[in-house]
Order: sequence, then structure tokens, then C-alpha cells
Amino acid sequence: MKLLIKIIVLAAVFAGGVWVGQNVALAPSQLVDQLPINVNKKSEVQEQVIKVNLMIDFGNGQVQTFNDVALAENPSVFDLLKKVTTENNLEFSSKDYGKDLGMLVESINKVANSQKANRFWHYWVNNVYAEIGASNYHLKTGDIVEWKYVENQFNLIKH
Repeated sequence: MKLLIKIIVLAAVFAGGVWVGQNVALAPSQLVDQLPINVNKKSEVQEQVIKVNLMIDFGNGQVQTFNDVALAENPSVFDLLKKVTTENNLEFSSKDYGKDLGMLVESINKVANSQKANRFWHYWVNNVYAEIGASNYHLKTGDIVEWKYVENQFNLIKH
């Protein structure tokens, strides 16, 4: 009889150990399910990021390229230029012409618009000349933006 009691006690201890071990092993996954929604669904709350490419042609043979620039969702061409010039210590100036026209780039890295030389900063997106202000043109992943210091393009636009 004492042997039977010892076997029952041993079996109970073993079963209890298995139960405790199983709960400890499963605890991390069960804890994740119990986390608050805002922590558990963090990836859904994070902002979407897009990547675009930028080329700056200074009109004197100097060209700088910036590939796979990461920006928060729905950035403008102006946001891209501002980020790249800030991160790469390039001098940059602009003028705000209001909601309708947006931001006009006046100079990049000491190359300034010149009415006398009829040369200005213009931009293209995916090889298409943009006819709206840089702050009004919103980018999407994969876009290629080219800023060029060239002869005034406004005279060349056909309406």
C-alpha cells in the first residue's frame, strides 16, 4: 500500500511538473495576446514610408544623385528637396507664393535663380516637366525627381 501511495504521489508531482512546464513554455505567446491593442498592432499604426530618387543638376556639369531617399507617406517634391539639402549640408532657399503656386526654389548650394541669365531651378518627375509648385506635387514610391538649373521653361510650355 505504501508503494501505491508513493507511485500516486510521484505521478501527481510529475503531472504537476508537466503542467507548470507547459504553462511557462506557452506564457510568452499568451502574454502577447494580452498586450494592449496599441502595442500589439504597432505595425498598423506606424506611418507608411516611401522611397524616391533625386538628381540635382547644377547646370555647370555638376550633378548630385540621392537614391532611395525615405520619406513619410504623401511627401511633396519640396519635402524631398528640403530633406536632402538639410541632411547633406547643401545651402537651400525658397519663397512661398501661397497655396495656389506653392514654394519656389530660389537657390540650391549657392546656385541662384537669375532673371538676367534667364536661368532658374525647375523640376521634372519621371521625366515629365512639372507645371505646379514643388510643394503641391506629391510623390509616390519609385518616383524619380530631377531638379535642374536651366533656361526658363515657362516660355517653352505650350498652352
